[in-house]
Amino acid sequence: MTKKRAFQWLALGALALGVASCESATPASRIQANPVIFNSLPEQHRQLVQQGLICQGMEQNAVLLAWGRPDTRATGQMKNGSPCERWEYDTIEPVTTVHTGFGGWYGGWGPYWHPYGGSGFDTTYIPRCAAWVDFVNGRVDRWMHTGR
Repeated sequence: MTKKRAFQWLALGALALGVASCESATPASRIQANPVIFNSLPEQHRQLVQQGLICQGMEQNAVLLAWGRPDTRATGQMKNGSPCERWEYDTIEPVTTVHTGFGGWYGGWGPYWHPYGGSGFDTTYIPRCAAWVDFVNGRVDRWMHTGR
């Protein structure tokens, strides 16, 4: 087997592994993958989950079906001693910058290359919190969603 062919098989295997590990992307596909959990929810919560919405008092399983697995989880305790947990959902936001400069120069220790030689645009993607849910005693207490 040639190196090129081996690399192609390795890349194909990595792609297959990545696709297999991806979580269902929509409430409908998460519901289809977890019908027992969905059918155990109250009717009002089932209707909201199907629309990708949540409400106060919802269980964590319902939020998992509606919004998917959180990117970050943090646990704590309320003033009254009740356990609490926060789930955060991240998004990636593009930030574009304009740069001007020159290609390179020669210094006392040798030639140097400026990383922004010439002028143009750079786009960097930064993560930011798009939504969070606070649970108290395993049920939704409050939440925020930016809509993006």
